[in-house]
Amino acid sequence: MRFFLAYVRAFLEHFLIPFSLVLPVLLLYIFDPNSFQFTWKGRFLYIFFLWLFFLELTLAWRSLPKNILGRSKWVRTLVAAVAMAIPTAYVISTCMFGLRGEVIEVGSLLGLPPLGYEKSFLTVHWPLSFEYLVLTVFFAASILLTYGIKGLRRFSVALFFLGAVGLSYMIDTFYPYGTLTVLQRLVPLTASSAANVLNWMGYKARLFQFAFKRQVDSMTIEEVANIISVRRGEQQVVFGINWPCAGVHSLLIYTFVILLFLKGTSFSLRQNVVYAALPKRLKFKARSGRLSFLTQHKTIQAAVRAAERLIVNLLRMLPIFMIVVVGAVGTFIVNVLRIVSIYIIGLNSGAEAATAFHSYYGELYFIAWILIYFFAIIYGPKILTKLRKIGHRL
Repeated sequence: MRFFLAYVRAFLEHFLIPFSLVLPVLLLYIFDPNSFQFTWKGRFLYIFFLWLFFLELTLAWRSLPKNILGRSKWVRTLVAAVAMAIPTAYVISTCMFGLRGEVIEVGSLLGLPPLGYEKSFLTVHWPLSFEYLVLTVFFAASILLTYGIKGLRRFSVALFFLGAVGLSYMIDTFYPYGTLTVLQRLVPLTASSAANVLNWMGYKARLFQFAFKRQVDSMTIEEVANIISVRRGEQQVVFGINWPCAGVHSLLIYTFVILLFLKGTSFSLRQNVVYAALPKRLKFKARSGRLSFLTQHKTIQAAVRAAERLIVNLLRMLPIFMIVVVGAVGTFIVNVLRIVSIYIIGLNSGAEAATAFHSYYGELYFIAWILIYFFAIIYGPKILTKLRKIGHRL
């Protein structure tokens, strides 16, 4: 009996949170496996969220905050148990007991579908967007109640990614196509780059930009459209490029995720890389405090030391800055290649195949890039160190 209780306690302390996250996703896959084939407005990104979560869990296993359930008041334990159970209960209720209809009714009260647009924004896009946000909120609440603020910070990358995906879906649900003009005006940079790549490959590509208004009942709808027309011989493909298609959301998600990831990781970029790059004289002056006879005045001494500290701190941040910039450039290039791929598939296999690629496989470009880049950040220094040792032996 003692061994059984020990196993139960170990499960509650170490595996309860992972189990509470995996279970609702697993149930969603059982109820609707086809939805996991879609990378845009689908559930495939739940799998990537779980990968991020277990990556953070692995990296922080030794420094993971202690499970505080059972050590605090029973009320907190009860609330945590309810928070963990709600995602699973929500999935079962929406898939089996008609809660989906109530969610759609709420969306209708909020004004969905947007005036002048198809009903699918209410019946399909809204429930999925709401589901992502519900799971994000209660996953975060479960971790907060189980591990405290430190635990929330430890798993901030995975939670932010899931919430950002849900928020992107929700924005596109309420402001479909080119109606969100603020983000739509960021599209031409990616779209023009894709058109230039297609021209470089021998296709005839042209980018058209339109800003127009249309009247629907008593409401004026403003849209910003970015359209690329690609021609090869007698074949022509014309698609509109909206802000999700151009990867604006993936670039924003990448920026915050990589910053949170770098903040939470324990690899020592600063000690190993930065101090090797600092000028010796600068380190000597910052540590010794010896200044020339021209700077004997206390005010000047303080100003010089403050300037040195500023330079040292900027140099310390240089490797992290380079990691963020390189990743952002890579994300931009991946978005351009994704658009180029859609047009090439459209020319070779037709518009239907291009649409299927956009819905099923397009986001895999971004996910594959993030996976490769994260692994390069984590294991790259270790691999380089081993290669150097092998090189010295040879």
